Amino acid sequence: MKGNTWNNIVKPIVVLGAICLVASAALAAVNEVTAPIIKAQEEAAANEAYFAVLPEADGFEAVTDYQTSNIQAVMKATNGAGWAIQAYGKGFGGDVPVIVGFDANGTIVGIQFLANSETSGYGQKLVDGSEDGISFIQQFIGMSEAPEVGANIDAISGATVSSKAAASAVTSAMNCFNEVALGQAAVVDEGPVTLSPEEVRAMLAPGAASMTQIDAPEGLTEAWQGDDGSYVLYAEDKGWEYATSPMTIAVGFDANGVITGVWVDASTQTAGIGDVAAGEDYLSQYTGIANEAGLDGVDTVAGSTQSTVGVKKAVRKCVQAIALLNPNAGTGETAASGAASVPADSAASSASTTGEAASVPADSAASSAAATGDAASVPAASASSAS
Repeated sequence: MKGNTWNNIVKPIVVLGAICLVASAALAAVNEVTAPIIKAQEEAAANEAYFAVLPEADGFEAVTDYQTSNIQAVMKATNGAGWAIQAYGKGFGGDVPVIVGFDANGTIVGIQFLANSETSGYGQKLVDGSEDGISFIQQFIGMSEAPEVGANIDAISGATVSSKAAASAVTSAMNCFNEVALGQAAVVDEGPVTLSPEEVRAMLAPGAASMTQIDAPEGLTEAWQGDDGSYVLYAEDKGWEYATSPMTIAVGFDANGVITGVWVDASTQTAGIGDVAAGEDYLSQYTGIANEAGLDGVDTVAGSTQSTVGVKKAVRKCVQAIALLNPNAGTGETAASGAASVPADSAASSASTTGEAASVPADSAASSAAATGDAASVPAASASSAS
């Protein structure tokens, strides 16, 4: 019986334990040998990129005393030839990294975009050696002023978001050069404005001394009434079809049922793309609208179609609800106080990236979806607006 216990139970455990110990020791030994080699290879690749964008340098020394946002590495040429700065912008698929070479005067003399997760055939043109990509990249050479898509550089066809991310990354590198080389103030991304629920309602109903929560009409999540006859109504919409949770949209109405402002928490949308739906440029279109027909004049934003259509659908729910809550709704012509809309309190969004998108007329499918509130979402990765 004892022999069977050893052979059938104890012995296999001992053997497996010994194998695990030997394997772990072997892996540790291999890691000890290969880790320095891998690190050296990574450093060599980085140095190669630095020399590629600033070939006049004879070597580089790392600079770590900087505060400018969106910077990954700052290298100063040891012979004074200039600087190589690695920065990034927020693209459709994530970070768009770039290494920019500056001469001693701050003029771009070399630029190299690094591997990214942008859409194949569009944003990937930054790194695939295509003619479109090379032509786009060459626009930065010789620049000493911040690049702006549509102003002093042209976007890659079909890759507007990626092009803007690339320009944003180069701008961050320029900002960092100005800080470390010229002694100018750092440009720090402080993130979006964060408002408490009380502050949101105060912004959307500026004339109300107090607000009382009331029963929310069907289809809404919250409803508040001000002592001046104003209302703040809340609705939700998923926006981007792959969002894990919906956006929250709050709409303010004056005593005549005219929209005084819209606030959006778009933290569930893609940073730098979908969260444009929470930006002032887009939301300001709603201020002053007095009835549902007025929503037809609100344009969606290219590259953020699903999110901006989602906001419009939620606002439409609120406009329909105010007609039931307030008999005066739809009779006013102008907003009473014109509260300004502000970006949502999104932890994943960056104010600098959302401010770049310009409103453009919606395509017929998106416009129809917004008007009815029933049509299917437009794919985020479509060729016309994916990146």
